[in-house]
Amino acid sequence: MTNTVAARTTAWNRISTLLSEVAAPHRFPLEPGGIQRMGGDRAIAFWFEGESEKGNTLKNVMVTHEVKIRALWRIPATDDVRARTAVELEIWNTTRAIQAALRGDSDLASAVSDMDIGLATRGTAEVVGTGVETVEVHVLDMSLYLQELEAEEITP
Repeated sequence: MTNTVAARTTAWNRISTLLSEVAAPHRFPLEPGGIQRMGGDRAIAFWFEGESEKGNTLKNVMVTHEVKIRALWRIPATDDVRARTAVELEIWNTTRAIQAALRGDSDLASAVSDMDIGLATRGTAEVVGTGVETVEVHVLDMSLYLQELEAEEITP
């Protein structure tokens, strides 16, 4: 990845495209920048989380940028084992699909030097629904680490 706005834009757009391809069959809305409201029963979001690591060579500063990916599923308001099992399997399958899609383009159309995908973690949370009410959701989080080997040039 060269330290340019164009390279970062390419990386961002490629992440968006790959996540859109995962989201489409499951009717996930894709929300770059974070989930503001839970309008349906599922959503995927991603955003720039910050830098996670820096290092120096003789001529460059190397930076690892972190992009957070979050998927949400509304917890079914039912005791039906089949409905709950279907959600659990969708969470598991979506985890694998996101990771496979990203690994399939590990340099994000040549916009990054390399990438690493962190472990997926699972939890629950309350988020704002379509109005002012809160809804309980399953949360799947993972980090995407984008390595930029020539982030800044060091002047001798």
